[in-house]
Amino acid sequence: MKNRIYRLVLLNAILFVGCVSIPQSTATLTQEVIKEADEMHQLNIALINQLFEERKQVINSFITNQYTPTLVKKYESLLPDSLDYKEELPNIMKSIIPVINRKKDSLQNVLSEQQQQIISSLNNNYQTYSRATATLQNLINSAVKLKSAEQDALSSIQKLTGASVDVKKVERTIDGLLTKAGTDMSKLLQVETILKSN
Repeated sequence: MKNRIYRLVLLNAILFVGCVSIPQSTATLTQEVIKEADEMHQLNIALINQLFEERKQVINSFITNQYTPTLVKKYESLLPDSLDYKEELPNIMKSIIPVINRKKDSLQNVLSEQQQQIISSLNNNYQTYSRATATLQNLINSAVKLKSAEQDALSSIQKLTGASVDVKKVERTIDGLLTKAGTDMSKLLQVETILKSN
């Protein structure tokens, strides 16, 4: 599960950062998606709690309507016919109630453990998701700020020069100069090596 979340966030990050332009609305949209995920997580926890509460009630109903009558019949069959039930009923109940309570507690504990395991797993997955989406949100916010800063810089240059700037042409020129400088530096190092060897 964690690997799928990381892969999904990484793919989204690459797609968002790789985009030519990220509008401001993207940052707002991702914030809304994150908020929706928070609400879905809370809803999942509430549904699990409700499901297990219903299961606990089913156990209580089973104990009251099926287990207890069966247990009472079992105890009745063990009692001799000569026994006066009305007189011995308090003693019989003292023997039966602890058995019933142990069974009920055992079943309720199993349910509680399952409930805690599921909630713990959900919380762990959600924390992983939260960290990943926070990182993605930061990447988107940075990309939006970068695009905004780029637009501001181009606008300022245009105001200063009175003409628009071809950013791609400037990039190509700078890349060409850097490549030429690297080539010239390489030739200079070769000449220096030849001079040192003589």
